[in-house]
Amino acid sequence: MGDNGAGMGGVWRNFAFVAASTLALSACSTEGSWAPNFLAPRNGPTPDANGHATKESEKIIKLPASADELDCPQVAVVEGGASARVGGPASQDVRYQFDISDLSRECDPQGGQFALKVGVAGHLLIGPAGSPGSYSTTLRVEVKRDADGKILFSKSYAVAANTDGGDRGAYNLVTEPIVLPLTRARLDQDYSISVGLAEGGGAVTRQRRTRRQG
Repeated sequence: MGDNGAGMGGVWRNFAFVAASTLALSACSTEGSWAPNFLAPRNGPTPDANGHATKESEKIIKLPASADELDCPQVAVVEGGASARVGGPASQDVRYQFDISDLSRECDPQGGQFALKVGVAGHLLIGPAGSPGSYSTTLRVEVKRDADGKILFSKSYAVAANTDGGDRGAYNLVTEPIVLPLTRARLDQDYSISVGLAEGGGAVTRQRRTRRQG
């Protein structure tokens, strides 16, 4: 890798830290400025065990007219899906690794339905056994209905990044609108969103918002 050898040694020494940081995403989601207008969860009525509003007054009387009126579900990373490595099991045998560094989402009401967009950003890191270039991997997005656990949406996306001759590159993905039933303003009580990177991949070429009160 020529003159990049010294720099890559420093990057690779940080790999353990990067991996540990990305694994923490499996318990929560973060929000970044790279995807505009993504929403944060807000307060709302408490559902019963089946995920439905417990009082008549908590049910939808007037359909939400804007994204500000909805509590969009947070995005979680599935277990084992925070990173994807290609190469041997030992660190010195790793060719490259993709990770997830940022998550976001947007819910837009459309009458009796809403359009959900999911955003994921992350990095490509070149390992000791790899070479700078452009590589790809697979990212899976799923949306589940919490009342019965049914998967309402599941799709795999190809994501790619180019290191431009260096040891690190970046990627981001925003899904197409996913249209789902608008159950109530507390969508975070009725739906769950999960994402995860798949093992494998291949070489393409060598070389916030505040919480609404009330």
